[in-house]
Amino acid sequence: MVDELSVHQARFLRTGGQLLRESGDTVFLPAAVRSLVGINAQRTSAMFLALRARLEGVQKRAIEEAINLDRSLVRTWAMRGTIHLLAADDVEWLVSTLAPTLIAKGSRRMAELGLDESLAESGVDKIRAALRVRAEPLTRRELMDALAGEGIELDSRTQAPIHLIRHAALTGLLCMGPERENGEATYVLRDEWIGGESRGTGGSGLAELAMRYLDCFAPATTRDFAMWSGLTAAEAKEALRGAEAMGKLAGVKVEKVSMWLPVSKAKILSPSRLRKSTVKLLPAFDTYLLGYADRSLLVSDQHRKDVYHGGQTLPVVLVDGAAAGTWRYERRGKRLAIEVKPFERLDDTSSGLVAEEAEDVARFLGLPATLCINGP
Repeated sequence: MVDELSVHQARFLRTGGQLLRESGDTVFLPAAVRSLVGINAQRTSAMFLALRARLEGVQKRAIEEAINLDRSLVRTWAMRGTIHLLAADDVEWLVSTLAPTLIAKGSRRMAELGLDESLAESGVDKIRAALRVRAEPLTRRELMDALAGEGIELDSRTQAPIHLIRHAALTGLLCMGPERENGEATYVLRDEWIGGESRGTGGSGLAELAMRYLDCFAPATTRDFAMWSGLTAAEAKEALRGAEAMGKLAGVKVEKVSMWLPVSKAKILSPSRLRKSTVKLLPAFDTYLLGYADRSLLVSDQHRKDVYHGGQTLPVVLVDGAAAGTWRYERRGKRLAIEVKPFERLDDTSSGLVAEEAEDVARFLGLPATLCINGP
């Protein structure tokens, strides 16, 4: 087992765990999502592009079918109390593992919105009844109208409605269903949507969660794990101690910082593989960019505000595991305009790989594209 990793080795392991170096198999889409412990899905368009970056040749239609038809992928509130796309087999155990902490952390904000414990419990009951009576996916407005008809009126101009829906998801009642044609989110009874206990085969407990995180994000610190998951510092330490006790973890240092690494990960640090350059166009709020409390290995201090600012996480040009610029795209008629702004001049190899990535974004979105690289 290695005692110390270089920055390059650390990034190599992280991108490998995130399927950003060697793509996952599109035939087993749910298995790929499971290996990632979910994909951030706060923004649907970014969720799709995050999977494109990790699954070579994946079709947007295949992801939509996995969500809406066979329901092997599910959107619900999980890590940090935010919306993630999860493998259906992971939903029950993952939400139940995180929910006690996330509900406790959210109680103050719920109270500020007028949702005390009694009202929240009553609201969840009314949501359950509305979804059962209508027997179809309902939007936020439709759920709130149903609650108003039962005497629970929440101000739609505040965050109270979505916080109540989030609370209902964390209790295990609901998850997100198919979007309406206009892109509006809907909600469904979770057990009816994915089959209840028959899908709950993902794992259990904090130690399992810690190992799953490190398999995907290592090397990482206890603080990284706590931030990513939303657990308390004490819970994160307990989880990692449990994984260490099973003999699955070892400590390593990266830039003099102590981190955790699964024992199995050290075996893949092949010099020949380390020399291969990797470039990816990651979307806004990408899971890789949100997976660490300390982001110094991802983005230099000089450019941190170019990536993280105002509550936003911008789309990033990732070169060998580090942010080398930002990018954006927009539809212009029947074409896609992709603009890349590197932080420093890209070498010929990286420029060529950026062009290949832009072509694949165009393939995925079904439009021909033009690429413009601006900057140094």
